[in-house]
Amino acid sequence: MTEFDWLSSTDPPAMLSFLQTYGMGTGRKMRLFAVACARRAWSHIDDLGRAAVEVAELFADGHVHSEQLRAARLACKNSGPQSSWYAAATDPAIAARNAALSAQDGAADPQTERLAQAEVFRDIFGNPFRPAVIDPWRTPEAVGLARVMYEQGDFTRMPELADALQQSGCTDGQVLGHCRDGHEHHRGCWVVDLVLGKT
Repeated sequence: MTEFDWLSSTDPPAMLSFLQTYGMGTGRKMRLFAVACARRAWSHIDDLGRAAVEVAELFADGHVHSEQLRAARLACKNSGPQSSWYAAATDPAIAARNAALSAQDGAADPQTERLAQAEVFRDIFGNPFRPAVIDPWRTPEAVGLARVMYEQGDFTRMPELADALQQSGCTDGQVLGHCRDGHEHHRGCWVVDLVLGKT
């Protein structure tokens, strides 16, 4: 896969395979991608499935233990197709791949869903061909704003984050552009993660 392929891909499983082949992408980010895919299909998931997704999201950030993740997965295992969401799978790469495919299968237009998922994937993993460094611009203002967005799960203030980073001296067009591009952002967004020091 070339950089052009990455930036134009509409195939999240292929993007995931690329990261795995080259040892890129953390388990946390893979699981957060799985959660984001499940949340895109939230209206099609029953209560047990939703509970498993929420536990998986907490697990990604170390707020629950693996036993709780397993219990959530087992609770919805035999409850029917609406709970067949894999964000709570033990292996985060399997969670990412299967959650993406499940959401595509349940979508009215699978191609449109694949395209949307690819955008989510790029939001979370960034561009592996051009890794950014943000340490010099991690001011208390930028970190505080990123933390509020992350904790609330509301990323509508991304343009404000761009302003804060720019005021601290950031001139990286990739970083500032991502904050201002108007796309939807998710927990695990690569810029927010860089500001917060998350991997």
